[in-house]
Amino acid sequence: MKLDNTLIIVADLGELKVYKPIKHEAIVNNGHDLKISWSLELLTDLDYIATHKKISEIVSDKAGNFKGVNVEDNKVEDELERRTVKDVTSDIEKIVEHENPKEIFLAFPKEMYSALSDALSENVKERITKSVAANLVKEDKNKLLDHFTA
Repeated sequence: MKLDNTLIIVADLGELKVYKPIKHEAIVNNGHDLKISWSLELLTDLDYIATHKKISEIVSDKAGNFKGVNVEDNKVEDELERRTVKDVTSDIEKIVEHENPKEIFLAFPKEMYSALSDALSENVKERITKSVAANLVKEDKNKLLDHFTA
């Protein structure tokens, strides 16, 4: 697999991580073979703090909230999710503009993947060569590439 000039971006509504593959070459079998392996270098790790908060920490007036989730809480959660997807999209756009990769491998949770994809510019979409609709933010970085090569 050729990963030169590739970025691996994994995100959810709480965090965004960007990795750059680093190529390692070794001569094996008494100098007869060249072994190539890849490791991932973390370039960016951003947290989206608002999504970690409870609605009661964001909204000051809890009027009408009886022992369950009310409609207003759902509206606030939906708006918070929409804004966070917008923030994630904006950060991905800035990173791609700065790093200018040839290819992007992208992972984002299935339930919000289409919202993120719709919000990305054509410039970024054209570079996404592999995508996974899954939350891989907490995945061990040594196992991340397996999700894009399987």
